[in-house]
Parts: sequence; structure tokens; C-alpha cells
Amino acid sequence: MRAVCKYLVFLFFFSFQGMQTSLAQLSKQQQIDSLRAGLTADSAHLYRYKKVKFLLAIDTRNSFIHTDKKIAVNVNGFQIGMVYKDHHNIALGFYSVLNTQTKQIQGDNQKKVNINLKIGYATLFYEYIFLDTKRWEIGIPIEIGHGNYHTTETDSAGKPVKGFADTTQKSISLLGVGLDATFKVWNWLGLNAMGGYRLASGGNLNGVNFNGVFYSVGLHIYFGELYRMYRLGIKRRLYRNQVEKINKK
Repeated sequence: MRAVCKYLVFLFFFSFQGMQTSLAQLSKQQQIDSLRAGLTADSAHLYRYKKVKFLLAIDTRNSFIHTDKKIAVNVNGFQIGMVYKDHHNIALGFYSVLNTQTKQIQGDNQKKVNINLKIGYATLFYEYIFLDTKRWEIGIPIEIGHGNYHTTETDSAGKPVKGFADTTQKSISLLGVGLDATFKVWNWLGLNAMGGYRLASGGNLNGVNFNGVFYSVGLHIYFGELYRMYRLGIKRRLYRNQVEKINKK
């Protein structure tokens, strides 16, 4: 009888230890499941649909202007605004053009002068995205702008040339319409091509004409997607670290 009692106590002890181990394991799994549910909720929150999104874009274009000849110029700027319902981009744009041409003085083969052109203008920008798929984004951009331009003539030493009619802060207004297409390589990076035509008024002094085509080919970086990927990456690292701590207990 005493042997039977010892056996029952022995059996109860190991059964109780097994139950404690199972409960401990279950507790760990519950904690991990809770962390996983939290990560899923955070991911859904980061990638939730937003009616209004922040827009920030670096806008570098190539264009042409006409002086005594047709010349190519670089238009550098940026846009800041918002994306409304994924199909309407509304922004303010700020742009500048710096260009220098070397001109030979007629009747003097030894003398050359530099024609320096500076343009600065701001635009109200709107683009309607009529196609938005996993791989393609195509829209029609329209912009209305106003600013000024300034031309100076300097010699080889950089000194102003006498007799040149300086167009100090001559105002200019612009209207541009085009087509903008992006092929999305990844959700955060695309290959972009844009082209259109710009009409301008106020740019005829000294033979400067700003009417002409503009185009650009380059990369389109979706900074919003990069931000969400960065935030989600941090949350995933925290999740892995917490799971490791739970499993080491």
C-alpha cells in the first residue's frame, strides 16, 4: 500500500510539472500571437486609404527658349502640395533657370561676350491621374505660373558690357499643359517621362521668347511609400526582438 501511494505521488508530481510546462508554453504562444496581431494592425494602419496625402516632388525638366537661336535649358524646381483621392495632384511649384551663352562680337574676331539669363517663377500646379494601376500612372498636368527674368551681358572678365539694355526683373506669365507617365518598377520607384508645351507672355524684350516644349525623363521616387516601408521595418524589428525575448524565458 505504501508503494502504491509513493507511485501515485510520483505520478501526480510529474503530471503537475507537465501541466505547468504546457501552461507556460501556452502563455508564450499567447504573447507571440498578441504581438503578431499588433503588427498586423500597425501594418494595416500604415497602408490604410487616405483621402488626402502629402505631396513633395523634385521636378527637373529640359526645355527650349529662343533668343537669336533656339537653345536648350534646364529647369530646376520642386513642388509641395497634396494628393486628393489618389487622382488629383494639387501643388505649388517653384522653379529657376540659369543659362549663359557666349556670343561673338560682329567685326571683332577677338572679342566675345556672355549673355546671362536668370529666370525664377512660381506655379499653381494641377494634375489629373486618369490611369492608376499596379504598374502604370498616367496623368495630364496643367500649370499656371508667374515670375520674372533678368538678362545681363558681361565680357570675358565678368564685367557688364556698356550699352546693353538690362531687363531688370522683367515679369513673365506662363501656361503649360502636358502628359505625364510613370512605369512603377517597385511600389516606391518608377520610370517617368513627361512632355508638353509652354506658352509665355512678357518675354520679348531683347529677343527672348519663352514659348516652347518641355520634357523630362528620369526616376519618380514615391517618398510616402519609402516612409511607410521605413516605419513598418522598425515595427518588424521590434516584433522580432520581443519574440526572441519571450522564447528565451
